[in-house]
Amino acid sequence: MPREKFNIDGQIQQMKSKGITFEMIDEKKAKEFLANHTYYFRLKFYANNYDKYRKGDRMGEYIDLDFAYLKELSLLDVYLRRVMFPIVMDVEHFAKINLLSSLQKNKREDGYSIVTELFKKQPWLAREIERQKAPYTAGLIKKYKDNFAVWNIIEVLTFTNLIVLYDFYYSKYDQKHVNPNYFYSVRNIRNSIAHNNCLLHDLRAVDDGQMEKSEEICRIVSEIPGIGVSMRSTKLSVPFLYDFVTAMEVFDKIVTSKQEKIKQLELLYLVVNNRFSRHIDYFANNDIVRTAFDFMNKVVSYYRSKNLAGMETDDV
Repeated sequence: MPREKFNIDGQIQQMKSKGITFEMIDEKKAKEFLANHTYYFRLKFYANNYDKYRKGDRMGEYIDLDFAYLKELSLLDVYLRRVMFPIVMDVEHFAKINLLSSLQKNKREDGYSIVTELFKKQPWLAREIERQKAPYTAGLIKKYKDNFAVWNIIEVLTFTNLIVLYDFYYSKYDQKHVNPNYFYSVRNIRNSIAHNNCLLHDLRAVDDGQMEKSEEICRIVSEIPGIGVSMRSTKLSVPFLYDFVTAMEVFDKIVTSKQEKIKQLELLYLVVNNRFSRHIDYFANNDIVRTAFDFMNKVVSYYRSKNLAGMETDDV
């Protein structure tokens, strides 16, 4: 049976029935925010970070959840997506640069044979390329579809299919490179941002059996100052936080422009260190959110300091 459709007044009443309070932001301002900046279903998504009463008169209602906290999480999500998008796009861009650079130095590969071989092993890939209708790539596909080389096919591949090519090339020639599995964490964040999905909607850890974690990523996080065994174990069991750390590691490894890395890390640091802490008191009673923000801050600070130190060394 379909659920009832609520107008904004109904949405406010529905939230109140779930235990969401309007003490820090009154109902009038809440209605304005819902009408002009977001919508009920999306905003309530962030309530996943809050526990509910399990018994008593308030069973099923949220514990210590004010509308202001949901609004703050929604705003932080916007800021985070804005600064993360250039980072994940840089990963895709520099993956192409690194692949072409390796190809130029590889005397065993002409750039055409690897694509032909990939199409034979993965015939679905050629069909998928031919089905593309985007006007920005249609001309390239028409011109090169029977004779693709690496340097033109990378312009028409989706990020997922670029990962397939990247993995196939480096596996064939057994060269050291970024673990291609890490790119899927980057892709997760990239696609979420591109589709305007929420990143901070669920910061709870999942059971260990629900996700695979790289031993290398766990080791890297163990070396970050301030992150102990308990925090590492818990936060790397949060799907978004695992993808976040992995994306930061890939960004650090694959982007060869130090200036670009510093620029993007500074922007991310301003959001995660400064903006995230502006109303951290909102989450004083919410360990899930507060410790997730602390974890992200430590991760970003680590990569920022690492690269700033590298810049200072180069200047000596």
